[in-house]
Amino acid sequence: MNLSRWLPFLLLGVAAARAAAADPFGKPLTAAQVACEDRQLSRLMYRMVVHYSESNLFVWRSTSGGGLYAGLAASSQMLDPVTQLPSHKEEELAFDLLLRKAGESSDPQNPRRPQATLVRRDAASNLSSEPERPDILDMVMDLASEVPDPTHPKVPLQITNRRALGAGQADRAGRGLVAGELFTACHAQVSDFDLKIFSLLAHTVRASSCLLASENLCIGGFTRFKASIFRGAEPLTYRMNIHRYDTGCRDENEEFCYGEGGIALLFRLQADSEGRLTGGDVDVLPWCKTGGLIGCTDAGDPEFGVFVLPPLKPGEIQGAAAFRRAAHLNVEFLHSPNNILHATVNWPDLLRDTAWNDGNDR
Repeated sequence: MNLSRWLPFLLLGVAAARAAAADPFGKPLTAAQVACEDRQLSRLMYRMVVHYSESNLFVWRSTSGGGLYAGLAASSQMLDPVTQLPSHKEEELAFDLLLRKAGESSDPQNPRRPQATLVRRDAASNLSSEPERPDILDMVMDLASEVPDPTHPKVPLQITNRRALGAGQADRAGRGLVAGELFTACHAQVSDFDLKIFSLLAHTVRASSCLLASENLCIGGFTRFKASIFRGAEPLTYRMNIHRYDTGCRDENEEFCYGEGGIALLFRLQADSEGRLTGGDVDVLPWCKTGGLIGCTDAGDPEFGVFVLPPLKPGEIQGAAAFRRAAHLNVEFLHSPNNILHATVNWPDLLRDTAWNDGNDR
C-alpha cells in the first residue's frame, strides 16, 4: 500500500477529529452575534401571544440557517386552586414556524408576498376535544406591518390544541415579516445538542406570578409569559429572555393598552464527553441602565417567580416534592430583599428517570 498517497487525507482526518474534540459543544460566538439573535427573536416573540392566563410560550431558532423556528406553548397551571399550594400541571402545544421571503402564488398578476406557515407538532402536544376557551391553548401570531397590540392581531396566524380539522395548521402572507428581518440567521452555530437544550429549557423552565415569594399576584389577572431561547457567547451557555405581558384595556375600542417587560437569564451548563448534563446554574442578568437594551433585564418590576422543574410526564401533576428539587429564582424589583437572582440547577436529578439525559444528541 502506498502510504504517501493517502497521507494527506489521513492528516486531514486527524485534524478534523482534533477540531471536533476541541469544540464538541460548538464554537464561541461574538457579542455582536448574540445581540443580533437577541434582537431578532425579540421582534418575532413580540408578535406572538397565547390566550391562556399564566401560560408560558417559548420560541427558538431550529436551523443553522434562517427562517425556521420551533416553539412550545404551555398552560402552566402552577397553583392548586383549593389548597393554594404549588402544584404543576399543564397542557402543551408544540409547533414549527416556517417563514419565506416570497410565498407561492397562482395569480401572475399578484406579486408574491412574504409567507408564514405555522404547524402544530401533534406527537409532542396535548390535543383537546374541548370546544371553546379557556380550556384550549390558542396561539396567535400577528403578521401585520405594525403591531401595537398582539393580543388584538390585525393579520392573525392562529393554531390551537383543539382536536378539530384545520386547528393545527395555518398559512398566510404578511408584510410585517419583512420589517422584522426574520429570514436570515445571525450565525450558523445551531447544533443537534443546542436543539436538545432549547427544547429541554422549554420543557423545564416555568415563570409564574402565582408563585412570587412575597405575594400571590395571579388571582383575577390575565398575566402571561413568553420567552426566547438562544445560544450564549460561550459553548454550553444559553440565554433566555422571559417577558411578562399584560393587557389593561377598559374596552375593545381602546388602543395601545398592551404592555410587556422582561428579565434576561443566563444558563451555564456542565456536560460530560457524551453530552450528558452533569450540572449547571442560572443567573438573572443585571437591570438595564436605560430601557429596552440587549442582554439585560428591562422590566422595572418583573414581579414573578421562575422555576426549573423536572420535565412533566403525560398526565402528571407535580407537587411539593418536584418543587423541592427545582431551581428557583424570584424577581420582584431592583434591590428587592426578596430577589433570588442566582440558582444552582441539578440537572442529573431533574432529568433522572427520563430520556432527556441519554447523551445521544451531541
